[in-house]
Amino acid sequence: MNFEQFDSKYATVNDGVTLHYRLGGQGTPVILMHGWMGTSHTWRKVAPLLAQNYTVIVPDMRGYGASDITQEGYDAVNGATDMRGILEAEGFSIAHIVGHDMGALVALAFAGTFPDQTYTLTYLDEPLVGYNLEGFTIFREESHGGYWHFGLHYVPGLVEILYHGHEQELVDYIMPLMVANKDAVTAEDRKIYAASLLRENGITGNVGWYRAAFTTARQLRTIGDQMLKAPVLAYGGQYGVPITFEQMKQVSNNVTGDIIENCGHLLPEEAPDFLSEKMTEFFQQHQ
Repeated sequence: MNFEQFDSKYATVNDGVTLHYRLGGQGTPVILMHGWMGTSHTWRKVAPLLAQNYTVIVPDMRGYGASDITQEGYDAVNGATDMRGILEAEGFSIAHIVGHDMGALVALAFAGTFPDQTYTLTYLDEPLVGYNLEGFTIFREESHGGYWHFGLHYVPGLVEILYHGHEQELVDYIMPLMVANKDAVTAEDRKIYAASLLRENGITGNVGWYRAAFTTARQLRTIGDQMLKAPVLAYGGQYGVPITFEQMKQVSNNVTGDIIENCGHLLPEEAPDFLSEKMTEFFQQHQ
């Protein structure tokens, strides 16, 4: 089964927001959440591998792909409520929860807000917002200026001016910086990601997570301080967020994972075989 063979479906959730998602395989459900600049296409390599043993649900997150774009509602707990709505639409009450980049924040919020609906949490290559975001966003030479895009995207209306008319150029500039292997994301892939930005209000949807970042930070700090109940699998790329595994020990007493060597930030696209193998092993231990 390849990703093109996954069903394309829609669910109206969380007070009327319609979300698009791909669905394939059968068995215990796994939901895969993409991050910034991604869509469900992010998981095109991983999802078919997991679908050999699981029901795999791959949403376009709020503001992305073919899902609704809203002006608000991009905080992590609200995103988790979106995801719970998709699971319930498919008749599931519990799942393995997986998130990459900003999608990892939603995944963490899901595990903390709906612990009885979470088999496991997989957290991939993302700072632990609520605990260490400030260290990543400080303007320093050592970090090549830091995560400059967090502040830029937070300013209301600015990137709608700056990015408009340059959507494809933006994707073509940003995505190669995120990978160690430039072949992991092709020009055709970048066109698919740019199409999300090119929708009406697509830029607004793209940066919604950032404009809710302080709300998300407070939410995740509250969740993390209570310690997660679900087992956690955490990986960071050597050239991405290599502290991903170690940082998760602040919010869980049951964390496994490591650094993926010779890998950048886009783990689902750079290391799909490794990820699917490790996730399958992890899921089998905890369901």
